[in-house]
Amino acid sequence: MANSPISKTPSFIALTAKDVKDLRQNPGYSNVDIFSYQEMRLATKQFRPDYILGDGGFGVVYKGVIDENVRPNYKSTAVAVKELNPDGFQGDREWLAEVNYLGQLSHPNLVKLIGYCCEDEHRLLVYEYMASGSLEKHLFRRVGCSLTWSKRMKIALDAAKGLAFLHDAERPIIYRDFKTSNILLDEVIIISLLFIG
Repeated sequence: MANSPISKTPSFIALTAKDVKDLRQNPGYSNVDIFSYQEMRLATKQFRPDYILGDGGFGVVYKGVIDENVRPNYKSTAVAVKELNPDGFQGDREWLAEVNYLGQLSHPNLVKLIGYCCEDEHRLLVYEYMASGSLEKHLFRRVGCSLTWSKRMKIALDAAKGLAFLHDAERPIIYRDFKTSNILLDEVIIISLLFIG
């Protein structure tokens, strides 16, 4: 992630889908894969309960692996699959906002959207997997905090870089849900903001 390309002023006006129908007709962005619901079932082992990473207002997030068994010739990739709860507070509009924004933005301090599934009533988002979980988990768990002060300062700096990137966009993005549970860490404690539109 540290060597990811950074776009100075992201522009995403041209490809913004207005609704799910529009997204289906203009299926996407060159850096985002479109998955079938069956592929998502395979990647998460039929949405097994022991693969659940979290559950929030958007829906349940599962750990998964996309590999040759899911899609031929696909490089094995650990992913987090977020399934929109059809009865939840967030709906197609919020799901579409994540596809529109994260499908076009690239920055080392933003979680990468690998792809999505928009099949029948199913709405899923596929992100890079952040092995170390959320900052909240590291700060507030009762047994042994693993974050040194230098790591905490790096996380604060990297979170600020991610926010600055969003705010400096051609059409600035206001991140409305900045909290420790939405700051995700990878193996080497590099930060990624979980974007919720």
